[in-house]
Amino acid sequence: MNKIVVYSNGPQQLLYYPDFFERSYFEQLKNELPWQQNEIRVFGKTHQEPRLTCWFGPAYKYSSIQWPKTAFSELMNEIKIQLHHAVDFPFNAALANYYRSGDDSMGWHSDNEPEMDRSLIASATFGGTRTFRFRNKNTGATISLDLLDRSLLLMVNMQDEWQHALPKSKKQKTPRINLTFRRLQ
Repeated sequence: MNKIVVYSNGPQQLLYYPDFFERSYFEQLKNELPWQQNEIRVFGKTHQEPRLTCWFGPAYKYSSIQWPKTAFSELMNEIKIQLHHAVDFPFNAALANYYRSGDDSMGWHSDNEPEMDRSLIASATFGGTRTFRFRNKNTGATISLDLLDRSLLLMVNMQDEWQHALPKSKKQKTPRINLTFRRLQ
């Protein structure tokens, strides 16, 4: 398994595995998961979330979205088990994101809700390539990384000092599904 150290500074690391999964789960995830488009409240205004999402794990809230406790589907559990064998981390939750085209996006944010273990978040990508961006909250330094089909990105101790985003793209139009596995306490 090919590992690329994208960033390393003390306990903070971005570890990228461009060919982590043996096959692409894109079509199966697209067809089997219960996708929905939520309304979110940003700066006092309500908008449609700029992607489709679904949740697996304990009850969870971010922005103005409240997810109920939801059991892992058979497919999501299969992927979670592969991650557990590779990184030996007790993931118990996953947010699935379906970016239908380059018009779907996610703005700058950190996954830093109080109930979340921020030490490790695993981000699995299936489908089209998209450029994922990081920005240091203190220095403004940036990192860009193209995430490929079947890849895995491990964000180790990054959530307190860094933000990440998936900007809109006119160039990258192919649909993409991203699964972010985490542990809620």
